[in-house]
Amino acid sequence: MRLLILGYSSIVERRVMPAAAKVGAIEEISIASKSRPRPERWPKQGLFFDDYETALRGSNCDLVYLSLPNALHEHWVMVALAAGKHVVVDKPAMMTLAGSERVVAEARRVNRLVAEATVFGYHPQFETLAAFLAETGPLTQAAAQFIIPPLPIGNFRNHAELGGGCLLDMGPYAAATMRILGGDGMSEVTALAGGRHPETGVDMGFSVLARLGNGGVFSGHFSFEGEYQNRLLVVGRSGSVLIERVFTPPADHQMEWRRRVRNVDDVVTFEPADTFARFLEAVISAIAGGDHESFHRDFLSDARCREMIAKALAS
Repeated sequence: MRLLILGYSSIVERRVMPAAAKVGAIEEISIASKSRPRPERWPKQGLFFDDYETALRGSNCDLVYLSLPNALHEHWVMVALAAGKHVVVDKPAMMTLAGSERVVAEARRVNRLVAEATVFGYHPQFETLAAFLAETGPLTQAAAQFIIPPLPIGNFRNHAELGGGCLLDMGPYAAATMRILGGDGMSEVTALAGGRHPETGVDMGFSVLARLGNGGVFSGHFSFEGEYQNRLLVVGRSGSVLIERVFTPPADHQMEWRRRVRNVDDVVTFEPADTFARFLEAVISAIAGGDHESFHRDFLSDARCREMIAKALAS
Protein backbone atom coordinates (compact mmCIF):
# COMPACT_ATOMS: atom_id res chain seq x y z
CA MET A 1 0.00 0.00 0.00
CA ARG A 2 1.42 3.36 -1.06
CA LEU A 3 0.31 6.40 0.96
CA LEU A 4 0.17 10.02 -0.22
CA ILE A 5 -0.19 12.75 2.40
CA LEU A 6 -1.95 15.80 1.01
CA GLY A 7 -1.09 18.69 3.33
CA TYR A 8 1.91 18.45 5.66
CA SER A 9 0.13 19.70 8.79
CA SER A 10 1.15 19.62 12.43
CA ILE A 11 -1.03 16.56 13.14
CA VAL A 12 0.53 14.79 10.16
CA GLU A 13 4.04 15.50 11.39
CA ARG A 14 3.31 14.62 15.04
CA ARG A 15 0.96 11.63 14.72
CA VAL A 16 0.14 10.45 11.20
CA MET A 17 3.69 10.00 9.87
CA PRO A 18 4.97 8.10 12.93
CA ALA A 19 1.84 5.94 12.86
CA ALA A 20 2.14 5.17 9.15
CA ALA A 21 5.77 4.20 9.72
CA LYS A 22 4.56 1.47 12.12
CA VAL A 23 1.98 -0.01 9.76
CA GLY A 24 3.60 -2.89 7.94
CA ALA A 25 1.18 -2.77 5.01
CA ILE A 26 2.29 0.78 4.14
CA GLU A 27 5.44 0.44 2.07
CA GLU A 28 5.91 4.00 0.82
CA ILE A 29 4.92 7.48 2.02
CA SER A 30 4.84 10.47 -0.34
CA ILE A 31 4.07 14.05 0.70
CA ALA A 32 2.42 16.98 -1.06
CA SER A 33 2.66 20.39 0.57
CA LYS A 34 2.18 23.91 -0.76
CA SER A 35 3.02 25.71 2.49
CA ARG A 36 6.06 23.83 3.83
CA PRO A 37 9.39 22.90 2.22
CA ARG A 38 10.46 19.36 1.51
CA PRO A 39 11.57 17.61 4.72
CA GLU A 40 15.16 16.45 4.74
CA ARG A 41 14.00 12.87 5.36
CA TRP A 42 10.94 10.95 6.52
CA PRO A 43 9.99 7.29 7.13
CA LYS A 44 9.40 5.05 4.12
CA GLN A 45 10.38 7.99 1.98
CA GLY A 46 8.68 8.34 -1.37
CA LEU A 47 8.22 11.45 -3.49
CA PHE A 48 7.66 15.08 -2.54
CA PHE A 49 5.32 17.40 -4.47
CA ASP A 50 4.55 21.10 -4.13
CA ASP A 51 1.28 20.78 -6.04
CA TYR A 52 -1.70 18.61 -5.05
CA GLU A 53 -3.00 17.76 -8.53
CA THR A 54 0.48 16.80 -9.70
CA ALA A 55 0.83 14.61 -6.60
CA LEU A 56 -2.43 12.79 -7.28
CA ARG A 57 -1.36 12.13 -10.87
CA GLY A 58 2.30 11.35 -10.23
CA SER A 59 2.64 9.54 -6.91
CA ASN A 60 1.16 6.17 -7.94
CA CYS A 61 -0.43 6.03 -4.47
CA ASP A 62 -3.31 3.79 -3.39
CA LEU A 63 -4.45 5.78 -0.34
CA VAL A 64 -4.56 9.54 0.29
CA TYR A 65 -4.47 11.07 3.77
CA LEU A 66 -5.93 14.55 3.39
CA SER A 67 -4.93 17.12 6.03
CA LEU A 68 -5.93 20.55 4.75
CA PRO A 69 -8.05 23.38 6.18
CA ASN A 70 -11.60 22.12 6.65
CA ALA A 71 -13.09 24.34 3.94
CA LEU A 72 -10.92 22.58 1.31
CA HIS A 73 -11.79 19.00 2.24
CA GLU A 74 -14.73 18.32 -0.06
CA HIS A 75 -13.02 19.60 -3.22
CA TRP A 76 -9.85 17.60 -2.72
CA VAL A 77 -11.65 14.42 -1.63
CA MET A 78 -13.61 14.56 -4.88
CA VAL A 79 -10.43 15.13 -6.89
CA ALA A 80 -8.73 12.19 -5.15
CA LEU A 81 -11.72 9.90 -5.74
CA ALA A 82 -11.77 10.93 -9.39
CA ALA A 83 -8.10 9.90 -9.56
CA GLY A 84 -9.05 6.43 -8.30
CA LYS A 85 -7.69 6.80 -4.76
CA HIS A 86 -9.06 5.68 -1.41
CA VAL A 87 -9.23 8.66 0.95
CA VAL A 88 -8.84 9.34 4.67
CA VAL A 89 -9.75 12.87 5.78
CA ASP A 90 -8.83 14.70 8.97
CA LYS A 91 -11.84 15.46 11.13
CA PRO A 92 -14.18 17.15 10.45
CA ALA A 93 -14.25 15.38 7.10
CA MET A 94 -16.92 17.69 5.70
CA MET A 95 -18.44 20.96 6.86
CA THR A 96 -22.05 19.90 6.22
CA LEU A 97 -24.22 16.79 6.08
CA ALA A 98 -24.94 17.49 2.43
CA GLY A 99 -21.21 17.51 1.68
CA SER A 100 -20.79 14.22 3.53
CA GLU A 101 -23.60 12.66 1.52
CA ARG A 102 -22.09 13.84 -1.76
CA VAL A 103 -18.67 12.44 -0.90
CA VAL A 104 -19.95 9.04 0.26
CA ALA A 105 -22.22 8.74 -2.77
CA GLU A 106 -19.24 9.37 -5.06
CA ALA A 107 -17.02 6.93 -3.12
CA ARG A 108 -19.70 4.25 -3.49
CA ARG A 109 -20.08 5.02 -7.19
CA VAL A 110 -16.37 4.55 -7.90
CA ASN A 111 -15.97 1.69 -5.40
CA ARG A 112 -13.49 3.48 -3.16
CA LEU A 113 -13.31 3.92 0.60
CA VAL A 114 -13.61 7.32 2.26
CA ALA A 115 -13.11 7.62 6.02
CA GLU A 116 -12.99 10.35 8.64
CA ALA A 117 -9.92 10.22 10.91
CA THR A 118 -11.69 10.47 14.28
CA VAL A 119 -9.35 7.90 15.78
CA PHE A 120 -9.77 7.88 19.58
CA GLY A 121 -12.31 5.05 19.41
CA TYR A 122 -9.65 2.72 18.00
CA HIS A 123 -7.92 2.47 21.37
CA PRO A 124 -8.26 -1.07 22.79
CA GLN A 125 -9.91 0.38 25.91
CA PHE A 126 -13.16 0.79 23.95
CA GLU A 127 -13.36 -2.95 23.34
CA THR A 128 -12.94 -3.43 27.09
CA LEU A 129 -15.54 -0.72 27.73
CA ALA A 130 -18.09 -2.53 25.56
CA ALA A 131 -17.54 -5.71 27.59
CA PHE A 132 -17.76 -3.72 30.85
CA LEU A 133 -21.13 -2.23 29.86
CA ALA A 134 -22.41 -5.65 28.76
CA GLU A 135 -21.67 -6.84 32.30
CA THR A 136 -22.68 -3.78 34.36
CA GLY A 137 -25.12 -2.04 32.04
CA PRO A 138 -27.19 -1.04 30.36
CA LEU A 139 -25.67 2.40 29.84
CA THR A 140 -27.61 4.99 31.82
CA GLN A 141 -25.54 8.09 31.15
CA ALA A 142 -22.23 9.36 29.79
CA ALA A 143 -20.63 12.75 30.35
CA ALA A 144 -17.79 14.18 28.28
CA GLN A 145 -15.62 17.26 28.66
CA PHE A 146 -13.11 18.42 26.07
CA ILE A 147 -11.95 21.96 26.75
CA ILE A 148 -8.80 23.72 25.58
CA PRO A 149 -7.44 27.23 26.25
CA PRO A 150 -7.97 29.93 23.60
CA LEU A 151 -5.94 29.37 20.45
CA PRO A 152 -3.59 31.93 18.82
CA ILE A 153 -5.47 34.24 16.49
CA GLY A 154 -3.70 32.81 13.43
CA ASN A 155 -4.94 29.27 14.06
CA PHE A 156 -7.35 28.20 11.30
CA ARG A 157 -9.91 27.11 13.92
CA ASN A 158 -10.51 30.80 14.64
CA HIS A 159 -11.53 31.61 11.06
CA ALA A 160 -14.89 30.73 9.54
CA GLU A 161 -13.63 31.00 5.96
CA LEU A 162 -11.21 28.11 6.67
CA GLY A 163 -13.86 25.97 8.32
CA GLY A 164 -13.10 27.03 11.89
CA GLY A 165 -15.24 27.04 15.00
CA CYS A 166 -15.69 24.67 17.92
CA LEU A 167 -18.63 22.70 16.55
CA LEU A 168 -16.75 21.73 13.41
CA ASP A 169 -13.51 21.00 15.27
CA MET A 170 -14.87 19.19 18.35
CA GLY A 171 -18.24 18.05 17.05
CA PRO A 172 -16.65 14.88 15.64
CA TYR A 173 -15.60 13.84 19.18
CA ALA A 174 -19.14 14.32 20.46
CA ALA A 175 -20.68 12.49 17.50
CA ALA A 176 -18.28 9.53 17.59
CA THR A 177 -18.70 9.15 21.36
CA MET A 178 -22.48 9.00 21.01
CA ARG A 179 -22.21 6.46 18.20
CA ILE A 180 -19.73 4.25 20.06
CA LEU A 181 -21.74 4.26 23.29
CA GLY A 182 -25.29 4.46 22.00
CA GLY A 183 -25.41 3.08 18.51
CA ASP A 184 -26.77 4.91 15.49
CA GLY A 185 -29.49 7.48 15.92
CA MET A 186 -30.65 9.86 18.64
CA SER A 187 -34.26 10.51 19.59
CA GLU A 188 -33.78 13.85 21.34
CA VAL A 189 -31.07 16.55 21.21
CA THR A 190 -30.81 19.89 22.94
CA ALA A 191 -27.81 22.20 22.83
CA LEU A 192 -26.49 25.45 24.24
CA ALA A 193 -23.96 27.66 22.46
CA GLY A 194 -20.84 29.01 24.11
CA GLY A 195 -19.27 32.36 23.34
CA ARG A 196 -18.02 33.90 20.10
CA HIS A 197 -14.45 34.83 19.29
CA PRO A 198 -14.06 38.56 20.03
CA GLU A 199 -12.22 39.23 16.76
CA THR A 200 -13.40 36.66 14.21
CA GLY A 201 -16.83 35.74 15.56
CA VAL A 202 -16.49 31.95 15.25
CA ASP A 203 -18.26 29.78 17.82
CA MET A 204 -16.02 29.02 20.79
CA GLY A 205 -17.97 26.24 22.46
CA PHE A 206 -21.13 24.19 22.76
CA SER A 207 -22.88 21.92 25.24
CA VAL A 208 -25.15 19.08 24.15
CA LEU A 209 -27.66 16.81 25.88
CA ALA A 210 -28.95 13.83 23.92
CA ARG A 211 -31.01 10.66 24.27
CA LEU A 212 -29.00 7.93 22.57
CA GLY A 213 -30.28 5.15 20.37
CA ASN A 214 -30.01 2.63 23.20
CA GLY A 215 -31.85 4.87 25.67
CA GLY A 216 -28.84 6.19 27.53
CA VAL A 217 -28.29 9.91 28.06
CA PHE A 218 -25.19 11.76 26.84
CA SER A 219 -24.06 15.18 28.02
CA GLY A 220 -21.03 16.91 26.61
CA HIS A 221 -19.22 20.20 27.04
CA PHE A 222 -16.74 21.22 24.34
CA SER A 223 -14.91 24.54 24.26
CA PHE A 224 -11.94 26.65 23.16
CA GLU A 225 -12.37 28.86 26.26
CA GLY A 226 -11.00 27.27 29.41
CA GLU A 227 -8.49 25.26 31.39
CA TYR A 228 -7.60 22.01 29.66
CA GLN A 229 -10.05 19.17 30.32
CA ASN A 230 -10.24 15.86 28.44
CA ARG A 231 -12.34 13.14 30.06
CA LEU A 232 -15.28 10.78 29.71
CA LEU A 233 -17.46 9.36 32.49
CA VAL A 234 -19.51 6.30 31.54
CA VAL A 235 -22.19 5.05 33.94
CA GLY A 236 -24.02 1.75 33.77
CA ARG A 237 -26.62 0.34 36.13
CA SER A 238 -24.07 -1.24 38.45
CA GLY A 239 -20.71 0.21 37.40
CA SER A 240 -18.93 3.29 36.12
CA VAL A 241 -15.65 4.27 34.49
CA LEU A 242 -13.85 7.62 34.42
CA ILE A 243 -11.28 8.00 31.63
CA GLU A 244 -8.81 10.90 31.40
CA ARG A 245 -7.19 12.01 28.12
CA VAL A 246 -9.75 9.91 26.32
CA PHE A 247 -9.98 11.92 23.11
CA THR A 248 -6.27 12.44 22.39
CA PRO A 249 -4.22 9.67 24.02
CA PRO A 250 -0.51 9.97 23.14
CA ALA A 251 0.90 6.89 21.44
CA ASP A 252 3.24 6.20 24.38
CA HIS A 253 0.71 6.93 27.14
CA GLN A 254 -0.55 4.27 29.54
CA MET A 255 -4.27 4.92 29.80
CA GLU A 256 -5.88 4.57 33.20
CA TRP A 257 -9.49 4.01 34.27
CA ARG A 258 -11.01 4.91 37.60
CA ARG A 259 -13.52 2.08 37.82
CA ARG A 260 -16.33 1.61 40.31
CA VAL A 261 -18.47 -1.55 40.51
CA ARG A 262 -21.18 -1.81 43.16
CA ASN A 263 -19.49 0.93 45.18
CA VAL A 264 -16.02 -0.69 45.10
CA ASP A 265 -13.29 1.40 43.44
CA ASP A 266 -10.21 0.23 41.59
CA VAL A 267 -7.81 1.32 38.84
CA VAL A 268 -7.47 -0.35 35.45
CA THR A 269 -4.46 0.37 33.22
CA PHE A 270 -3.91 -0.22 29.52
CA GLU A 271 -0.67 -0.64 27.63
CA PRO A 272 0.17 2.27 25.31
CA ALA A 273 -1.57 2.09 21.94
CA ASP A 274 -1.17 4.25 18.85
CA THR A 275 -4.75 5.05 17.83
CA PHE A 276 -3.65 6.53 14.50
CA ALA A 277 -1.75 3.35 13.60
CA ARG A 278 -4.68 1.14 14.64
CA PHE A 279 -7.06 3.29 12.61
CA LEU A 280 -4.84 3.12 9.51
CA GLU A 281 -4.57 -0.66 9.93
CA ALA A 282 -8.37 -0.90 10.04
CA VAL A 283 -8.68 1.25 6.91
CA ILE A 284 -6.16 -0.87 4.99
CA SER A 285 -7.85 -4.08 6.12
CA ALA A 286 -11.21 -2.76 4.88
CA ILE A 287 -9.68 -1.80 1.54
CA ALA A 288 -8.07 -5.22 1.17
CA GLY A 289 -11.34 -6.96 2.00
CA GLY A 290 -13.51 -4.65 -0.11
CA ASP A 291 -15.56 -3.77 2.98
CA HIS A 292 -15.94 -0.01 2.65
CA GLU A 293 -19.41 0.29 4.11
CA SER A 294 -18.52 0.20 7.81
CA PHE A 295 -16.47 3.37 7.33
CA HIS A 296 -19.12 4.96 5.12
CA ARG A 297 -21.81 4.28 7.73
CA ASP A 298 -19.74 5.88 10.48
CA PHE A 299 -18.92 8.82 8.20
CA LEU A 300 -22.62 9.53 7.58
CA SER A 301 -23.79 8.72 11.10
CA ASP A 302 -21.38 11.23 12.63
CA ALA A 303 -22.27 13.86 10.04
CA ARG A 304 -25.98 13.42 10.81
CA CYS A 305 -25.25 13.78 14.52
CA ARG A 306 -23.30 17.01 14.01
CA GLU A 307 -26.14 18.33 11.87
CA MET A 308 -28.62 17.60 14.66
CA ILE A 309 -26.43 19.47 17.15
CA ALA A 310 -26.12 22.42 14.76
CA LYS A 311 -29.90 22.58 14.32
CA ALA A 312 -30.41 22.40 18.08
CA LEU A 313 -27.95 25.27 18.54
CA ALA A 314 -29.69 27.31 15.85
CA SER A 315 -33.07 26.86 17.50
